[in-house]
Amino acid sequence: MCGIVGIYNSLSPEKSRQSALQMAEALIRRGPDAGGVQCLNNTVFGHRRLSIIDLDPRSDQPMFSSDKSCMITFNGEIYNFREIRKILEKNGTVFKTAGDTEVILELYLQEGTAGLSKLDGMFAFAIYDRRNNTLLLMRDRLGKKPLYYFVAPDGAVVFASTLQALKVHPAWQNELDEEAVRDFIALSYIPGSKCAFRNVYQLPPATQTVFDASGKAECKRYWQISYQDKLDISFEDAADVLLKKLHSAVKKRLIADVPCGIFLSGGVDSAAVAALANIHSNSPLNACTIGFNESLYDERDFAAVTVDFLNRKHPGSIKHCTQIVDCRSFELLQELAATCGEPFADFSLLPSALLSKFAAQSNKLMLSGDGSDEIFGGYERYYAMRYCAILDAALPPALRRLIAATASRIFPDHGKRSRVSRLCRFLRLSATPEHLRYIELMAKTTAELEQKLFGTALQNSSYLTGGNLAKALLETTTPEPAERYAECDVKTYLVDDILVKADRASMHFSLEVRSPFLDKDVVEFAARLPFEFKQKGCDRKRVLKRAVKDLIAPEIANGRKRGFAVPIGEWFRNEWKSQLQEHLLEGSLVSGNRINKNALTELLNAHNNYRKDHSELLGNLLMLELFLKSIS
Repeated sequence: MCGIVGIYNSLSPEKSRQSALQMAEALIRRGPDAGGVQCLNNTVFGHRRLSIIDLDPRSDQPMFSSDKSCMITFNGEIYNFREIRKILEKNGTVFKTAGDTEVILELYLQEGTAGLSKLDGMFAFAIYDRRNNTLLLMRDRLGKKPLYYFVAPDGAVVFASTLQALKVHPAWQNELDEEAVRDFIALSYIPGSKCAFRNVYQLPPATQTVFDASGKAECKRYWQISYQDKLDISFEDAADVLLKKLHSAVKKRLIADVPCGIFLSGGVDSAAVAALANIHSNSPLNACTIGFNESLYDERDFAAVTVDFLNRKHPGSIKHCTQIVDCRSFELLQELAATCGEPFADFSLLPSALLSKFAAQSNKLMLSGDGSDEIFGGYERYYAMRYCAILDAALPPALRRLIAATASRIFPDHGKRSRVSRLCRFLRLSATPEHLRYIELMAKTTAELEQKLFGTALQNSSYLTGGNLAKALLETTTPEPAERYAECDVKTYLVDDILVKADRASMHFSLEVRSPFLDKDVVEFAARLPFEFKQKGCDRKRVLKRAVKDLIAPEIANGRKRGFAVPIGEWFRNEWKSQLQEHLLEGSLVSGNRINKNALTELLNAHNNYRKDHSELLGNLLMLELFLKSIS
């Protein structure tokens, strides 16, 4: 795992070399083990290395091809590089290193961009080809590794793993994209290829983009998940096939030249990963769990059940490492706001960062359970949508709106974990037109609230907040209505929230995280399963639990989903109350006419007085304010 930077089509390669050196230094946390800068013609690449595979210095980057016609800077891991290497060797390629970077480069030389679709892994990389003076940028199928870029006024293409590195370049223009800011306030993240800054873009997942010296860019999507063609398979057979694919996914992610550990919570996902890793690992594993003083959020006891269960099968194979943490550090929150490089307000970033910090004390590499909820129907919102469809048929729209309005007036909103509040949100969702429900479910604002809350700098009546979600919903491929929202989550929420959180939290502490559930074969197989194999009634992740039932403790397999949340609603009323009010009411959102102070004061008062839980929206505004402060 590493960090990459580059400047293509530079008019002054020597100046660009200095810029690339400075940009690469901004990636030191992503690659503390080694670094380098190389030039080829009008192109300069930089690299910072976190050594996981092939620790030999000969694998340091940027790297040239054997004939010196191409240069690569690569971030990530290729899990099938050894298989590809054997094929290339049969075709006459002689390798100088034992790692995956050289395999990518030689594969490109033999088969061009089309051959690169064979790569299985998590990655973002750039290849400069001197033969035709082109730059190729490529990103993995689900977007696990980030890659940002912009085109400078002189025509140079500038790219980097992080926005912090991009900002070092002299051509950087620190101009906010107000439409992206609006999306962030609604969603807690910036969606798609957008970025918080104008004319700066994130390369989409599963994409190859080739730039030429004239400034032309050709963008190609090389992979797409399809939910359309469902398998004719029994539930039991599906579980058996899934288990085999999970064995393979975990086994290939254990390939490393450093010890591997596991993020272990109290749920099915991490328990399954731990069980499979325990089978395939040749050495003992560290299972890292953090605990909280709030018992509602603490999962140490459940994680210990998993460790005890697995150690009874293989004594001493897993060492359980635990630590009590306090997520209420406002200083850590400010640090993470700057680390993300643009606004990001999934507050589970806090425990994720503390878990990464703890794990990094003993490991460079960890396995996680990320992605399971999206691909196996783990979220409550999916069956909420199914029940909404039942109410559509049973009750007229006017009656549903009346019931929802009455419930909202009668019952106070005490946050996402309150049963009464969840019921009220469901009734409100059922009263929303079907084509708007997904946006209503995911957004923290409404058109009415935005009109009241947004100042002149954000007012844009022609822009539809959350339009990317509506577009993603229209483009779903599944024939099963209940699955449309899960498919949409895989292509939006998973990529733009969950994987961003995992990457930023782990790389801030120089830690690589691999996610077996996001294996290409696992994802493609899950997409072709009937949705009732994943979720039926209130039973979620059915086929996964059936697949691993003999590998994990029954208490875990049958336990309820807990999540990795933190109680920011209460913190905003207590521990963080003064900081929240100071940053929001006296900050740049108000002074810059982005947010109306009177409307914001009403939000704060309603939240503090328990009239309505506005924690998510207030959290978005707070993280936006902290981000703006970090770039001022």
